[in-house]
Amino acid sequence: MKHATHLQSGSVIESNQVLAKAGSEMKRWNIALACLLLWTHAAWAGGLAIGDKSAHASGMGNAFTAVADDASAAWFNPAGAAFTTGMKIMLGNAAIIIPGTRYTPNSATVSLPGLPAQAATKSEGKTFFVPHLYYTYWDEKSMLGASISINAPFGLETDWPKNSSLASSATVSKLSLVNINPSVIFKFNHQLSVSTGFSYVYLKNIRLDNLFQRLEAKNKGGWGATASVMWRSQQFSLGLTYRSRVHINITDGVAIGGWALASENPALVGARATGNTSMTLPDNVNIGIAWHANDAWLFSAEADWTNWSTFKEVRINYAPSALAKSQLLTGGTGTHILTQNWKDTVTFRAGMEWRFAPHMRARMGYAFDPTPVNAADFAPSTPGNDSHIFSLGYSIAFNDAINLDLAYSHVYIRKRDQRASTGTDAVRNGRYSSSANVVATSLQYSF
Repeated sequence: MKHATHLQSGSVIESNQVLAKAGSEMKRWNIALACLLLWTHAAWAGGLAIGDKSAHASGMGNAFTAVADDASAAWFNPAGAAFTTGMKIMLGNAAIIIPGTRYTPNSATVSLPGLPAQAATKSEGKTFFVPHLYYTYWDEKSMLGASISINAPFGLETDWPKNSSLASSATVSKLSLVNINPSVIFKFNHQLSVSTGFSYVYLKNIRLDNLFQRLEAKNKGGWGATASVMWRSQQFSLGLTYRSRVHINITDGVAIGGWALASENPALVGARATGNTSMTLPDNVNIGIAWHANDAWLFSAEADWTNWSTFKEVRINYAPSALAKSQLLTGGTGTHILTQNWKDTVTFRAGMEWRFAPHMRARMGYAFDPTPVNAADFAPSTPGNDSHIFSLGYSIAFNDAINLDLAYSHVYIRKRDQRASTGTDAVRNGRYSSSANVVATSLQYSF
């Protein structure tokens, strides 16, 4: 995520008290981004989540837990691989096109002295590429199988115009993560299978800047567990997937003092310190049902619960240093605590598939994805709105081994009229509108 702003050198900060309030605002957003950007999880409104992890599933609104009939089962429901044959490998990518978020002030908006006045603006449009790689293997004789999922479900980048009052809360925020999830699969009988596995979330790089400091950390990670179940009859299937919490310790992050600290002490500009924090990615449960009406039609529905209430606060501890004692950064305490108190969410999904030719299929899907963010904690750096996702998909089998899936999704993010922010946070109040478009492709090869 990228927020860029530079106050003109001639801008006047009326007093250290005003700058301290602005510093508090900058600091809160910086820390919020440090956590929020790391907690993107399979939904657009659900904490910046990206749900497009295969074109097949995307075309059905990601109502795929009870379907899971190709290599992407490695992510959506590994137990589903027990109802496939042999080995399958899938490689794909989702291009996420975000035109930008439009902002206009409302009657609850305030402007802080010395900072740019609130005015209508628009964040810069971005295109992100989210790759995925899946592998499944099933041996019917031994009733055993295995899978591995490698994808990048986390990350976001946003850019507000320079000198925007919104951009004053953060200058650069960028995240790069990879998720690796191997599983083993066992089939009890011709109808019931289970899987268990572990996941490793690798934080490759995170950078979070504002006018008061630059924060950067690299090469961190955390472990979690996964389990899934698939029951299938001739016409119906039920699927359940569980992913545990993943705790990540971020140690030895580097903080560099920004130019806005000059009003407190010019020596703080460019000064260095280390900082530690941690995060817990929430656990979630996906439950789905699918109806194979006949050889041509398939219908599916799903509910995904995410335990966002685990996100109660963010705590950053600075190592003893001049920066740690800065009144603008920590109030002189060396520690800052940000209360979030997010709420749990349930995302509802529905999809359908029509085999209109022996080697071709058409798909359609819909999802409603509520936001976990409380109005008082809203920040323009995240979508923070309920979303409606409409999807279309197409599949063609070139032969018995090679299959290509294509999908398009439009993400309508409901307009927000933000009025609950108070104090210096009231600069966040205003009207926000946004949307996104996703084009996904997946190529599968069956052995």
